[in-house]
Amino acid sequence: MTETKVSKIEAAERQIDVAIRLLFHNEDPIGIYTLAAAGFRILRDLGEKADTQIDQYLKKIIRPGMRGTFWKAFNRPANFLKHAKQDPDGILENFQEEANDVLILFACFYYKDLGYEWTPYMLAFVTWYLSLHQEIVELLIENLSLNGIAEDDEISALKAKPRTEQLAFGKIIVDRAFEVMRG
Repeated sequence: MTETKVSKIEAAERQIDVAIRLLFHNEDPIGIYTLAAAGFRILRDLGEKADTQIDQYLKKIIRPGMRGTFWKAFNRPANFLKHAKQDPDGILENFQEEANDVLILFACFYYKDLGYEWTPYMLAFVTWYLSLHQEIVELLIENLSLNGIAEDDEISALKAKPRTEQLAFGKIIVDRAFEVMRG
């Protein structure tokens, strides 16, 4: 039997990277969400302890007195997917696969705020996500080094494409991110 040692940050990194790979291969959104939620939770806990910028940002945008309510609603799908004691016959309704995108995005920002360099998968994901959602770039980040991974004309055309094509382009961005990070 092979034994493995893994730190919390390594576990979260691996979970997020696998979730990104599965996402860009258009795999099962429930499996992706389960992995992303587990990695996000580790990073959120570490981020709260370190009082990271993303944690401060989330505290700012959640109305005072509503933090517990917000996180309960935010974590509802993750809790549904990992527990059955309270609702063994429960059904998760209205799950939208794009929830994976937001969860992975915030996990990547927590990871970066904790002082780690994004993996090529994380860099590719953030590039892909922000390419599709340019309206939030100024709200979230400044001075990210995302140059050279996607061309402007590719990004412009990406928004109009169906999700399957958007995800396929994400795989291309992953390859480019590996090239950029290798130098």
